[in-house]
Amino acid sequence: MWRMIRTWVCHNHKMYYSYIVATAIGMYSFWWYACVGYYRQRNHHRSMDVALQLEKEWELIKPKDDDDEDEEEEE
Repeated sequence: MWRMIRTWVCHNHKMYYSYIVATAIGMYSFWWYACVGYYRQRNHHRSMDVALQLEKEWELIKPKDDDDEDEEEEE
């Protein structure tokens, strides 16, 4: 086993550097999804998609404006 490690890992620097880069990408991805994903999950109700959906729902259910009272007061 140690001979395999010596010949394939220690003497093969491209494999070692590839392992280091892959590990760094994996760690970055893990922490990014852990932190940013947690933030997005906890603040989903504040997102733009939810705001647009609520605005569309309000347009459907908002009360009709009565502008007749304003015109009477102006005259």
